[in-house]
Amino acid sequence: MFVNRIVPGLGLCVIIYDLVEIGDSFVLPGDGSSHTKVKFRFVVFRPFIGEVIQAKVSSSSIEGLELSVAFFEDIFIPADRLPQPAVFEQLEQVWYWEVQPEEGPPAKLYMDPGKVVRFRVIENIFKDVDPETARDEYSREKSYRIIGTLGETGLGCLPWWMPTDGSNKRKKKKKKKKRNKEGK
Repeated sequence: MFVNRIVPGLGLCVIIYDLVEIGDSFVLPGDGSSHTKVKFRFVVFRPFIGEVIQAKVSSSSIEGLELSVAFFEDIFIPADRLPQPAVFEQLEQVWYWEVQPEEGPPAKLYMDPGKVVRFRVIENIFKDVDPETARDEYSREKSYRIIGTLGETGLGCLPWWMPTDGSNKRKKKKKKKKRNKEGK
């Protein structure tokens, strides 16, 4: 009943954790099924404000990025919460972060759909959505949405913050040269 449902103010119910109490069973007149009052605990997905999570970019628009994790798809990064300066390429419908290196032209670090990113949770939004309205306007009205940011150091596409093979090779060469000088 609660699994894969949004409980307002609580979060997305993922799975029943355990049964705390099972009451007496009874059958209502004219109803052949058994009714039992049960108290239980369940696992809920509701990230803390400030928590850093990995997710995949599912789509992008001029408003920002839509992200998803394996079991939840309503994560949004507004355009003003992307790493700055962020540029939206209208033709490709994709965002990129324009980074100015010390020398040379600016680098374009793309946030393509399918890429894994790290984001920080800044807000959990719960809306009371009428079930009838939800069927008609499902794509617009979300009962639970997470708002995040990529605009901090260490956030964004994972490869942006990983050392490249070239930088590791340079460090190894410097260590070898230092050892050779000490050995002479």
